[in-house]
Amino acid sequence: MIFFVSLLRLSRNIDYMKTASKIFYDYLKKRDLKNTSERFLILDQIIKMQKHFEADSLLVQLKIKNKKISRATIYRTLELLVDSGLVKKNNFNAPHAFYEPVSGLTRHDHFVCQDCGKIIEFYDDTITKIQRNLQVIHGLEVLNYTYNLSGHCAACRKKYKKHV
Repeated sequence: MIFFVSLLRLSRNIDYMKTASKIFYDYLKKRDLKNTSERFLILDQIIKMQKHFEADSLLVQLKIKNKKISRATIYRTLELLVDSGLVKKNNFNAPHAFYEPVSGLTRHDHFVCQDCGKIIEFYDDTITKIQRNLQVIHGLEVLNYTYNLSGHCAACRKKYKKHV
């Protein structure tokens, strides 16, 4: 069963990679920007990671694969990917930004552990209902929102209790 799920995810990634590449290609062309192999290599790596990441960790992943891409290229490309809607940027009140691919992910929110930095994604329909109610009551059109919680994850809470 795990093998089947892995194949399904791989298939979705391949399909999404084609779609994302087309979106990014069109985005670059519309802005008269260069369509470089490095930019698409970065996009490919992000889609394969399918998780939150920092720019420097992306650089490390590419260097492990013997890809020669500069830090500046990574940062510039990340900004283009954010602007194109393929990547989302969030700082989670940290001194540096975190990114995640938007690749058809369902809407979700985040809990960030202040001790270990672990990011837990969650979805609660109550948040969606509150948002819909606010839209109706106040006549709003919500185009984007961010809901992030921070605190101590279960593992860090357990460690802390052992030391007290």
